[in-house]
Amino acid sequence: QPRNVLIIKKQNDIKSENGLIEVCNWLHKEHPELNLIVEPHVAEQYYDRLPFVHTAPQDMKHEYTRTVDFAITLGGDGTMLHLSSLFPKAAPPVICFSLGTLGFLMSFQFKHFRRVITDMKAGHASLMLRMRLFCSLHQADGRRISYNGKEVDDQQVMNEVTLHRGRYPHLTAIGCYVDNEFLTECVADGLIVSTPTGSTAYSLSAGGPIVHPSVQSLIMTPICPRSLSFRPVLLPPSADIQLHIGESSRSQVEVSMDGQEIFLLDKKEYLRVSSLQKEERTKM
Repeated sequence: QPRNVLIIKKQNDIKSENGLIEVCNWLHKEHPELNLIVEPHVAEQYYDRLPFVHTAPQDMKHEYTRTVDFAITLGGDGTMLHLSSLFPKAAPPVICFSLGTLGFLMSFQFKHFRRVITDMKAGHASLMLRMRLFCSLHQADGRRISYNGKEVDDQQVMNEVTLHRGRYPHLTAIGCYVDNEFLTECVADGLIVSTPTGSTAYSLSAGGPIVHPSVQSLIMTPICPRSLSFRPVLLPPSADIQLHIGESSRSQVEVSMDGQEIFLLDKKEYLRVSSLQKEERTKM
């Protein structure tokens, strides 16, 4: 039986705040055996109204990985992506309730939360596995890139990783390698590598296909390519992708991961992307 539940809400949103209070009070009353865990700033903000919730110190947020049995999100897709970033390794099952402006990843309407959680605890729920990406940044010689003397950690991504020219006016040249074999050079505003989950996000806006989450694949989508013949490419989940910044590029290239982390790559540096073995699990 689950004991610890992590509840993540959308920030600075009245509907999500009211939803958090309603869900926590109901769980505390109907399922007192559960330990309710929230983020530190949420515990501090709602201490008077929710004195029974638990939290972890900000510098120990990855302790969630070892303690949480399942998670609940109250918000939109951004809330789900934030929760995913809290689990750099294995992620617990997640129940998503839609209270945001965008809800491609949201499985349930909030008004049904009592029934959904009760069914889940009784074992009457199916599980959908969602692929994540494993991303790392490298110098030309293969060493990890460092900023301010600190090596950049590997990143886990649920939607997509994007290479983009950013504020610079020039197109960027990206050498695309798959399993150490040269595929093509992409001369464009940028390039997106997405999961099937991310196929309905930035990749779709850039002309990429919609891919069902159960179809395990990596989607490589150019952003405004110079060549009319460059179209999105679907790759197997086993593909090891390397995206090298070409010598003809006239500026740095921005790397964005789920729209939350931004790094800069110079000429000859590269981004490595592969599918993460540990997947995101969402209750359906």
